[in-house]
Amino acid sequence: MQLTPAQEAALALIRQKQFVLIHGVTGSGKTEIYLRAAQEVCAAGQQVIVLVPEISLTPQTVRRFAERFKIVALHSALTPKQRRENWQKILNNEVQLAVGARSALFAPFKNLGLIIIDEEQDSSYKQDNNPRYHAAAAALKRAELCGAKALLGTATPALETCHLFQNPPDDRYGYIYLPRRVNDRPLPPVEIVDMRAELQCGNFSVLSTRLQRELRACLDSGGKAMLLMNRRGFATFISCRACGYTLECPRCSVALVYHSDGQARCHYCGRAEKIPDRQCPKCGRPYLKYFGAGTQKAEAELQKYFGDARILRMDSDTTRKRGAHEKILKEFLETDRAVLLGTQMIAKGHDFSAVTLVGIIAADALLNLPDFRSAEQTFQLLTQAAGRAGRGDRAGKVIVQTYQPEHYAIQAAARHDAPGFYARELTQRRELSYPPFSRLTAIVFAAADEARAKEMAEHYAQKYAPQALGPTPCIIRKIKGYYRWQILLKDTEINYADFPAESPVKIEIDVDPLNMY
Repeated sequence: MQLTPAQEAALALIRQKQFVLIHGVTGSGKTEIYLRAAQEVCAAGQQVIVLVPEISLTPQTVRRFAERFKIVALHSALTPKQRRENWQKILNNEVQLAVGARSALFAPFKNLGLIIIDEEQDSSYKQDNNPRYHAAAAALKRAELCGAKALLGTATPALETCHLFQNPPDDRYGYIYLPRRVNDRPLPPVEIVDMRAELQCGNFSVLSTRLQRELRACLDSGGKAMLLMNRRGFATFISCRACGYTLECPRCSVALVYHSDGQARCHYCGRAEKIPDRQCPKCGRPYLKYFGAGTQKAEAELQKYFGDARILRMDSDTTRKRGAHEKILKEFLETDRAVLLGTQMIAKGHDFSAVTLVGIIAADALLNLPDFRSAEQTFQLLTQAAGRAGRGDRAGKVIVQTYQPEHYAIQAAARHDAPGFYARELTQRRELSYPPFSRLTAIVFAAADEARAKEMAEHYAQKYAPQALGPTPCIIRKIKGYYRWQILLKDTEINYADFPAESPVKIEIDVDPLNMY
């Protein structure tokens, strides 16, 4: 395969620098750069670690490495015996390369030459329980300690990563932007559909009229489509139209989600209970209604309108069994006139040349979260999802459905304007002193007795004043029976000796948190 000039430039930069960020649009050939860089390292007798967000979601990437190298896969689906055997192969120098999710970073190679972190912005690289670490940051440190190179790649780098590599602390860092796809294939045009207008026209479906037309045209031409909807279940919550009562999990302060098997489930603790037959548990009147829409409801509507096509749903409910991800993706790849509907797990890493249409059903689902990263996460998700279209010989197109069509994150994603989005977002972060212009630490206090959690949170807020923000109840106030209060510290060194080793209140300290719910 002949490399493009941009790919050659990226390889040249990797040879010159120890740490490199490849910021390339979807389809710009980043995987081939990884492969060539790994070949050079292996030819010198060294080994390579390749990190992917979730190995079950990127079988194509794994296969491409397996075609050129002796590899092992390291991930949570392995049995203890398989994991031991694979680690033994590494120790015995029987393999050149290990591919895996977060924990593969600790593969015991004796002569490590390169660490590749694909989709470095993905939140799954951050471990949210002890020991807490971010695999991308840990990869840079391991590379530094053993003299290896670290190569980060993505179409949508985390803002902190982008700022670090564009404003490097020393000359070991290199950054390159690849604005074009391989063979100059065009990026797909993106059309924004205002769902407020759809409602005014009497369309109450989760599918806009425009998306329905484009789906029909795509399927009639023998093409494939991918639809992103970042919500599981049939409806997002169940509420009484008479008194306003919402069914909540008694152990977690979140609404139960209705599933088409007739059960309401908590997506935090897994609790499931039978739905009352339209009768409100609080007021007793028969006015319970299912509000919102999830992937199950979208699947039902697709079956209604496009029952002549193969509809495949990919979310955490349909992929519980081992091998389910690959089975669904294989069927989608091998079936003509197929629609793959899924949550964010379908938005990244997949390279299906026959996909000519991508529909994003709830583009603003993340925008309303009380999180300073909500615009960034929205831009990343839309950009990644849109990038699945038009990767083959046939041109693609993208339909984005939203109730906030004017939002700058949605507009930037529609224009494929990553530099413009990052410049605006960095300006806002600088004004508000948010990362990357400060460093945050979240401390969560959880207890079965809410008064105890609040009291301890107030104590540490006073101890770390004036740097402490809070205390406030966590956005999700209760999980698995524990009430949760938190404080947030900016640019503050934590003395872990200040916190009791044993306490009736659970204390969670998260430096550089990605999830503050």
